[in-house]
Amino acid sequence: MRPHSSRSVHGGRHELGQNFLRSSTTIATIADLARATSGPIMEIGPGGGAVTNELYRLGRPLTLVELDETRLDHLEDTFPRAEVRHADVLTTRFDRPVIVGNLPFHLTTPILRRLLRTGRWQQAILLTQWEVARKRAGVGGSTMMTAQWAPWFDFRLAGRVPADAFDPKPSVDGGILTIDRCSTGSVPDRKRADYHRFVHAVFTGRGRGMKGILSKMSITDQRTLHTTMDRNDIRGNALPKDLTPDQWAGLYSELAAGSAEQRPQDGRKSTPAKTDRKNSTKGRTMRNDNRRNAAKRSANTAERSDKGRNGDPVLGPLPSVTGDLPAVAGADAAEKPVITGELPIVGAEQATEKLQASIPGASPKAKSHDKGNLQAERGFMNQHQKPQQPQPKWNLPRRQG
Repeated sequence: MRPHSSRSVHGGRHELGQNFLRSSTTIATIADLARATSGPIMEIGPGGGAVTNELYRLGRPLTLVELDETRLDHLEDTFPRAEVRHADVLTTRFDRPVIVGNLPFHLTTPILRRLLRTGRWQQAILLTQWEVARKRAGVGGSTMMTAQWAPWFDFRLAGRVPADAFDPKPSVDGGILTIDRCSTGSVPDRKRADYHRFVHAVFTGRGRGMKGILSKMSITDQRTLHTTMDRNDIRGNALPKDLTPDQWAGLYSELAAGSAEQRPQDGRKSTPAKTDRKNSTKGRTMRNDNRRNAAKRSANTAERSDKGRNGDPVLGPLPSVTGDLPAVAGADAAEKPVITGELPIVGAEQATEKLQASIPGASPKAKSHDKGNLQAERGFMNQHQKPQQPQPKWNLPRRQG
């Protein structure tokens, strides 16, 4: 048996965001918008049933989703032909073609995000905050969320609802937002995630205007970028919020097609020849020498491995000359081994120990002592041993006589 307490276990009106609609004009507007649709209806948060009463009169299948368990008995008794679900709107299934609801103002954005990610409903009539409805409809500039979903949905503003139309009265006005799912999206569904990343990168990118933002993103060359923007009638100083849904879709489609043509066919990153020419004209530097040495060593290793596969020993005769060291000539060549970068240096450990050995008769404090003497010779004095400054001539006493 359901509890009969006047307060829900989920909280009161403030926690549930309950601002019940009492304006007959606004209720009639929502009913007219729902009458223009077709198919079963799902209402989010029916509350006292003011809007539900008009939807029930349409004679169509009706599903009511209510979180407040104290109102479930009233809804079941008043609307016996309706299906009543005790569920949270953030977890329930939107499995009806028409969605109608007076959304809690503090949960408008999460509900919209979840609603847009589901793919069964066709039309939605939502009562939200005025600023949210205005921004989602693109009045005064679109937001990132509207631009991300504009290729698949049509957002429209149906009217403004004053705060006096609610009980209790909220601190802001409301707005009626309608969302229609497009039959064919201007961007394919398989590219939805990539399109969302593109819009997010543009809205959060740095630069002055669309030209500056897209230039710093390095999607394509400047000539192609200018041609694409001109073809879609996008000004260089336009902001992301100023673009229409058709401009967003055209810009993404052309830039995505151009970037796909520039990619190599085998999927590997192509190394530009300009870098190789630049490195070849730098001359002999330490970095270039290291690169040449690494390339030669890898070539020698590959050559020896090929010989091993052909039946020759992998560890063949050692090379007598490396790419950087000159060849040893004369009789000493047969006696002294040539040092290469791949073999350990004979006697290197003994030489290192000799270099690290202390000098006989030298004191470990000699270095600091010599440093102190050197500083003293250069006139450096400690802050506690500051020399007296000479008195200026004008401060000396005058001579008598």
